[in-house]
Amino acid sequence: MAPKSKAHIDSDIELSDDEGVLKNLDYKPPKDFTLSKSKKNVVSAFDVDESVNHELWLIRVPEGVTNEDLATMSLTLPQESPSTKETLTIGTLKKKEISSKSTSSSITKYQLQTVSPDSGFAGEMLALQALIPDSSQHGRLVQAPLGIHRHLALVAHPSLPSGTPLAEEILARPIPKREQPEGLKMRFKVSGFDTQIPGSSLSGSGKKFAARWAETLEKRQKDLEEDMRREQQAMENALKAEADEQAQEEEEEDAEVAQAAESGDDIEETAVVKTVETVELETEIEPPSAKKRKAEEVEVAASEEKKIKKEKKDKKEKKEKKERKEKKEKKSKDE
Repeated sequence: MAPKSKAHIDSDIELSDDEGVLKNLDYKPPKDFTLSKSKKNVVSAFDVDESVNHELWLIRVPEGVTNEDLATMSLTLPQESPSTKETLTIGTLKKKEISSKSTSSSITKYQLQTVSPDSGFAGEMLALQALIPDSSQHGRLVQAPLGIHRHLALVAHPSLPSGTPLAEEILARPIPKREQPEGLKMRFKVSGFDTQIPGSSLSGSGKKFAARWAETLEKRQKDLEEDMRREQQAMENALKAEADEQAQEEEEEDAEVAQAAESGDDIEETAVVKTVETVELETEIEPPSAKKRKAEEVEVAASEEKKIKKEKKDKKEKKEKKERKEKKEKKSKDE
């Protein structure tokens, strides 16, 4: 069918200057809005680099429950694996609520329960994927490489008379999964119906990102091991150099001590000889009683000198023995 000419167009709606021309469908931000890029050094607890050190929990909370209410709730972490099929209650919450139909208030009890494929409620949470910012890509949202660790739902606890067998039986009754009639064929699939559940194999951009992230972690681990090896080698070299320097200093000290001891012995012997000579000269002049007294003093001085000399020698031998023992122990430790 040939297109209408401008002469046969009945209204302005049918007339278009760009008729037959494809418009640019790229996204354009609203007026006065610009693209914001996060800084490289800005890192949050939800950043990709930090996600390996944290667990992502997805919690569904009823309307009306605030963050202040959640802050009053204490949690008891289960010992079972997070992938267990059993529904577990890990926390309770009491909230005072006012009825919209009357001014009376009541206490509503909530239970924080784990969600699994067999829980019978909140199953849609298992198909959700977490998007977290990546500071290396200026805050671009990417799929969390480790997925969501736990799925939890805060559900209202039924208000039943306590202590009655019927109440206990109702509370202990498991929630059955809704059965579908036979013979039905699904024709309509809502958006996100075929989204994979976390834990299954990723596909598309998520798979590529997970592979790239695994390579990054492997490279970081290798670099860390290499740095640790270099630090250990440098520490060993420093300890060895310090030990060699200390051994050299000890040898020099031993040589100085030995030299000082030898020179000290010579000085002591010279002093004793001079003392004896002086005493002999004095004895030639002094009377016999004085000579006898001087001789006794000389003997005492000589014995004292010998005693001091022996003590110094014993002290030196003991010190050398101790140093040899320490060197031997140090050498055995180094080996």
